[in-house]
Amino acid sequence: MVKATPAIILSAGYSKRLGEHKALVEVAGKTLLEHAILKLQHAGCSPVIIVVNQELQFDALMSSNGATVVVNKSPEKGRTGSLKVGLTSVLAELGRLPNKAIMCPVDRPGWKASHIGKLIESEVSCCLTDNSVNGHPVLLVKSDLLDIMAANDDAPLKDIVKFESVAVDNTQLSLNIDRPEDKVRLTENADFFVEL
Repeated sequence: MVKATPAIILSAGYSKRLGEHKALVEVAGKTLLEHAILKLQHAGCSPVIIVVNQELQFDALMSSNGATVVVNKSPEKGRTGSLKVGLTSVLAELGRLPNKAIMCPVDRPGWKASHIGKLIESEVSCCLTDNSVNGHPVLLVKSDLLDIMAANDDAPLKDIVKFESVAVDNTQLSLNIDRPEDKVRLTENADFFVEL
């Protein structure tokens, strides 16, 4: 029996430049958080862990669709710290660190469920690549997960993990919902989000 690959959605930032929680931005009738959860679940990821800040906890719980919601009490320390909070939740749920895990920032929605399968096939940590554009989600293998758990919360992930590229197509990897003008681009690409 093939073991499911856990997935961690990072959504603990305070979205100061955007002016609203990125996870709650809507496109094609669902929030970015709902899109991420559904795509990861459709790809067979389990458990799916959502790392949020205290302000977003209730909204995330209401949208979780069976995913586990955990709070990073110090999200200002950095994304690696949020990833460690998610990995600690996976560790508690499985009783061990997994051999592989998917990491997915909620503000990088330009991927499909089918792309997750391509990542999971890899035996090394890797990222999606479409026309020379690298993007998220990424796959992290156990040796890198151990390095992440030992790293400082503010350490950039690129300084901890060397990612190989996995070529895919039919993406919007350059979508990064960070500022109000990014929501315009998201809306212009709404058709991309109709299918998982």
